[in-house]
Amino acid sequence: MRISRYLLLISGLFLLLAGLSGCTAIRGGIAALRSTSDFVALDSDNRVLYEPGTEEFAKEIAGYLPDAIATVEKEQYRPFAKPIIIYICATKESFAAHTGFWEKTRGAVTTKLFLSPEMIKRIQDGSSAKMILTHEISHLHLYQRLGLFRDAKIPAWFKEGLAVMVSGGAPAVDVSESDAAKAIQSGECIKPDVSGSLLFPKFWHSYNLEPHMFYRQSGMFVAYMKRQDEAKFKMFMLSIENGRNFGKSFSAAYGISIEKSWEGFVGQVGAI
Repeated sequence: MRISRYLLLISGLFLLLAGLSGCTAIRGGIAALRSTSDFVALDSDNRVLYEPGTEEFAKEIAGYLPDAIATVEKEQYRPFAKPIIIYICATKESFAAHTGFWEKTRGAVTTKLFLSPEMIKRIQDGSSAKMILTHEISHLHLYQRLGLFRDAKIPAWFKEGLAVMVSGGAPAVDVSESDAAKAIQSGECIKPDVSGSLLFPKFWHSYNLEPHMFYRQSGMFVAYMKRQDEAKFKMFMLSIENGRNFGKSFSAAYGISIEKSWEGFVGQVGAI
């Protein structure tokens, strides 16, 4: 009885936090408790589970999965910590119910990875389904290593920028590097923090940017970090994957702060 009351209290607290903060991470944590028993494992690859009506798309995703996994493990320097399971939703409403994310989002990682039927529309902005799958499992790779709370401490601009770089541009393909460079030079840009937040993460709206501009600028900055010195970038990545402080990991690897690195990046951007 005491355990039941305790669980009810905790559930009530999470619901209250979700309502007060509008926090996607909290809503996602609550949504993750929803049963996935209606999803069916694909015969050819039981890592991919689908709701009725999406079997053909599930087969397509399964075909992309080996290359996507290999790409993420190479670019993020470690194998996945746990088996990969992908859930494919048949409707936007199902996706929102299982993730807590808004219905136009095409993929989301809570405690599981869900793909939305928005992807089945053949990705009108030019990103391929394979690119978006790779983007999402980049997030899953970090989440598996860190868990909810430590993953939330990594700033969103870095997680999104890493996933953009690793996936080859998804979902930033409709904003060119030239357009992003012009925006950065005019001051319409991200402000790279050294820590994230579970309750109040900073995304595009935090910088008054359109989503794809946020993704493109973040991806360009992370690519710049790697291009400057891949050995240092690898040291930095392995450190944060071990759960160490983001800002301190960067300073230990590069010998400068994120702020100084951003200043160098902005200076270089003027030549694009």
